[in-house]
Amino acid sequence: MNSPAAPAAGHARRHAVFLALLRRDLSERHQGSLLGIGWNLLQPLLQLAVLSLVFTHLLPARSATGDVPYAAFLALGLWPWQVFANALTRGTTALTDNAALIGKVALPHTLYVLARVLGSVLPDLAGMVLVLIAIAAFGVPLHLPGLPLAALAVLIVLAYGLAAAWVAAVLQVFLRDVGFAVGQLLTLGFFLSPVLYDRTQLPEPFASMLGFNPLAPPIEAIRASLLGLPVPATALGASAALAVLALLFARRLFARAQPHVEDFL
Repeated sequence: MNSPAAPAAGHARRHAVFLALLRRDLSERHQGSLLGIGWNLLQPLLQLAVLSLVFTHLLPARSATGDVPYAAFLALGLWPWQVFANALTRGTTALTDNAALIGKVALPHTLYVLARVLGSVLPDLAGMVLVLIAIAAFGVPLHLPGLPLAALAVLIVLAYGLAAAWVAAVLQVFLRDVGFAVGQLLTLGFFLSPVLYDRTQLPEPFASMLGFNPLAPPIEAIRASLLGLPVPATALGASAALAVLALLFARRLFARAQPHVEDFL
């Protein structure tokens, strides 16, 4: 008969393995590089600088945010998108990359993906904090009372990222082309999300159509809440509800597929 302490010990071992996976993901991503984890901050900054140059000077763009510089408008949309995209990209290969470990360690397969997603998200969230500090330092007033709502919108983005990563990771086990497809879909999704542009400036049919993108409300809410603009509360609530459903669907898909995963790895 198992002792009462056995379930607690098993839970502690799983917790320890999960933390070890997370530490490994954070340390190995840039092992041997000069800047290390700094690349997680430098790469988005360089992308922001290039896009700001192109759309501010070469192809002038403007936002419907009054005197807010376009670079600040862009940054507040680009970082949430990067959080989602990096979580999905990193999570897609979480199971296939850990094929040698799966089956030897009694750890739910979902946690392999979760460790990858967290390993991507934590540096990205640090990058978002630096962006907010930089925006304030350049004289763009941030609406501090909007921080709780912005944090809620970030959580919605994270929920979509985790749900998409769970689904993609399972599909990647059975069809290795999924990783390539994810990259192409993310490129399309970037332009269908209100990162580079303000939807209110688009013709009504296009603006309404792009509003069905579930990432549009949280990205717009982050931007609006931090700039003191009206937040699309109804759309944000609908997106939050859809994010919960996406997580439930992804967990159910994972549970259905888990008995067959080791046979295909």
